[in-house]
Amino acid sequence: MAQEYSFIDEITPLKENVTIKIRIIRLWKPRFDNPIEDGSIEMVFLDEKGSKIQASVKKSLIRRFTNLLEEGQLRIIANFGVGQSTGNYRPTQHPYKINFFFTTSVQICDELPIPLHGFNFVSLDDILSKKLDDKYLVGMLYI
Repeated sequence: MAQEYSFIDEITPLKENVTIKIRIIRLWKPRFDNPIEDGSIEMVFLDEKGSKIQASVKKSLIRRFTNLLEEGQLRIIANFGVGQSTGNYRPTQHPYKINFFFTTSVQICDELPIPLHGFNFVSLDDILSKKLDDKYLVGMLYI
């Protein structure tokens, strides 16, 4: 039986056994208390429909996943948790975020029509006029 894949916009905490095909379009490792030790791995995933979601690997799982996750790469991700995305300056507008577990599966994915970037630029006027919701990060195109 062929593996069934979900799209990012279908992800909710109520949907179980979800597997997604994504590109890691952003990856960063914040350092919280210790300036020489990564506190987590934070990522933004993009699927072929153009939907985005934030994903996190907590500190205790960094060693398990660090060599499997690389910005720009295509991956198949399964067996993860889904929680509420909260706070200001979130990297996506998805209401949820993905949390990696010890049992999360990360596999290399062959070619998919997913772009390297998922930019949604806004105008400088919109930023300066404060029309935008500050819960979300934005990108500005310089011309």
